[in-house]
Amino acid sequence: MRLVLLIPMVLAGADPACINHVNVQCGLDPDCNLMAGGLCTAAAGTSDRWCAYPDLSCGPDGYRYSTLDVGDGVAGVCVPPVDAPPPSSMASCIALPNTCGASVNDNCCNSLDVPQGTYFRSYDVAGDIFDSGDMNSPATISAFRLDKYEVTVGRFREFVAANQGTQVHPPAVGAATHPNLVGSGWQGGWNTELVADKPALVAAVKCDAATQTWTDMPGANETRPMNCVTWYEAMAFCIWDGGYLPTEAEWNYAATGGDQQRAYPWSNPASSLTIDSSHATYGCMPNCSITNLPPVGTLPAGDGRWGHSDLAGGVTEWVLDLGGPYRTPCMDCANLAPSQERIARGGDYEYGTNRLRTSYRDYFSPLARFADIGIRCARHP
Repeated sequence: MRLVLLIPMVLAGADPACINHVNVQCGLDPDCNLMAGGLCTAAAGTSDRWCAYPDLSCGPDGYRYSTLDVGDGVAGVCVPPVDAPPPSSMASCIALPNTCGASVNDNCCNSLDVPQGTYFRSYDVAGDIFDSGDMNSPATISAFRLDKYEVTVGRFREFVAANQGTQVHPPAVGAATHPNLVGSGWQGGWNTELVADKPALVAAVKCDAATQTWTDMPGANETRPMNCVTWYEAMAFCIWDGGYLPTEAEWNYAATGGDQQRAYPWSNPASSLTIDSSHATYGCMPNCSITNLPPVGTLPAGDGRWGHSDLAGGVTEWVLDLGGPYRTPCMDCANLAPSQERIARGGDYEYGTNRLRTSYRDYFSPLARFADIGIRCARHP
């Protein structure tokens, strides 16, 4: 829970219908009043003494601020309402319209449940390429959520607008520590790996004139996957957005369909090697352009077992792990041993189909900034 400063005032109380309205939006609800200081309160005559406050760190993620002690909170404390979801601000989508997916009407921050289970890492039942014939690396994964879509330009624009992901405003030390992985959160020594300030970040993400998705002003790329980001920026984004970078074991589990050990995320039967342009974007080299990287979720035939889009093709996605062999045994494990490289998963739109197999792994410097690497966040269940 976070302590917050509330502007002293007498409130008529707040109705649950007012919760999560931000700024003037609450004033548009006939059951709510917009009061001084940005407090949303209920219309007169209600008895519930709750109010919502337009602070991205608390109210919009499903939590409420108490102005009076009503039994499950104390004055001035951010507390969860009854049956509240886990803290997860998804700050990047609060101000965005629902414009993602094949129907162009889904929440770009849609995050889907992945159930617990056991599988073999970098193994698929279709054949022995790369490490796909290796059944010596079992892993057990607890339930978690993985975002349906890769992080879009529009979502990253909110991150930049909030002045995040730079040395001016780095994540807090220890932020996004995985509950089963001691030492997996943000480290203070990483602050210097971030660029200096917002102008430097805006300049840095324009890494390739032909294929970068960032534009200085909102435009046609807002629902394309954000690219040209370093591992540190990916980590900082997911922290700010209320999530974390998935471990390699979590990401691979979702992509391979858990114990189905799929060859491609969409493979059904799991051994099927059917792939074409309806499933994923791939193979544009050597003549790639921004038109080869479509908006997220526009190829639903390529969705995985639990509904995730673009787990193959699109952009390769940073994961938490450092490079190196798999850790065994593995119960919600990650490789956090010192290494010069971080893992990225999922293949990308530039290369051929082999890189899209669920067994494929890639390694990059965490400072790599390429037009074929992007972000997908994970969240607690």
